[in-house]
Amino acid sequence: MPFKLFYRQTENDLEVDQLIEKYNLSTVKSDVYIRCIEALLHFLKSFALDVKEIHSGQFKGSVDTLLERFSSMEKPKQIELHFEHQKASILEFIERQQLYISDREKELRDIIELLTKAMANLDIENREFYQRVHDQGEKMDQITLLDDIKKIKSALAHEVAQMREFVNIKKDQDRRQVQHLASQVECLREELEKSKAKSMTDGLTGVYNRQAFNETIAEAIERSRVMNSTFGLLMLDLDDFKKINDTHGHLVGDQVLMALCQKCRNAIRGDDFMARYGGEEFAIILTGANLRNSLKKARSICTAVAASRYATCSDENDDYLCMTVSIGVTEYKKNDTAESVISRADKALYKAKNSGKNRAVAKKS
Repeated sequence: MPFKLFYRQTENDLEVDQLIEKYNLSTVKSDVYIRCIEALLHFLKSFALDVKEIHSGQFKGSVDTLLERFSSMEKPKQIELHFEHQKASILEFIERQQLYISDREKELRDIIELLTKAMANLDIENREFYQRVHDQGEKMDQITLLDDIKKIKSALAHEVAQMREFVNIKKDQDRRQVQHLASQVECLREELEKSKAKSMTDGLTGVYNRQAFNETIAEAIERSRVMNSTFGLLMLDLDDFKKINDTHGHLVGDQVLMALCQKCRNAIRGDDFMARYGGEEFAIILTGANLRNSLKKARSICTAVAASRYATCSDENDDYLCMTVSIGVTEYKKNDTAESVISRADKALYKAKNSGKNRAVAKKS
């Protein structure tokens, strides 16, 4: 077979070369597109604000997942389906972020407007003072134009004296203004304290009310848990109060309740707490007291109340009445709630009532 010195490319060979060239070009383009998409996704992720309110962390996680899918060897159809699924959430996040930025811009404009108004409404006295200081400064500049040293010294002394006077006047004005504002603040604070005390106080007896009791027992429980301590709870009820009202009238009944509170206040310590729980029932929290000491205190209250005589005299004749109380006693125990410790004291009170009244009954558990 003769050797061919020259090889002539056929038409099929040209088509193959063109296909190879197109394939190589498409591969390069594909790599470029993937890199561009990855870069754009990185930019999109960087564009997201780190704000919890718009769930940016969740959005960035979705973008990372999308990046991994584009960089993987998955089939294009799978990548397309995943992108279609993520496209809606991306648009929602962009709208959410735009709304967030718009709201923050509005807030910033409001703040700027507020500051602008505040600056425009600066105290007139301050502006007058600054103007006078400025005028004095100009006068001092003029003094430097004098040739005679004595005149300069004399003029400077005069202007400095005036400047000192202006400053002292302004200091005095500021002091009076601060005192006036402090006085107003103090008045407001006192009114607030009075209003707060009034809202926490029973209008008739002057002791704390049910709301104050609920807050105080919750604080006492929290303190006991932290300090590993206890406190005593007395639930006290005036015996046969309806009979007193029916016999002597509600005015005397109110006086009896006030007298009872005064008697109990005298019997407890300053750091103990007493509140009107409802009607003729009262609650006493004995700080740091165990069951034994709480029962002892309750019995002393029963004795003191029963031993007293209360005058209800009229113009015609003298009339005295006596009263007694029944008291349920318990102490705070570990894992107690306000409801459980109150319930235990109530059960002890119920037992005291059913046992003949005028007595204190303790319930340990």
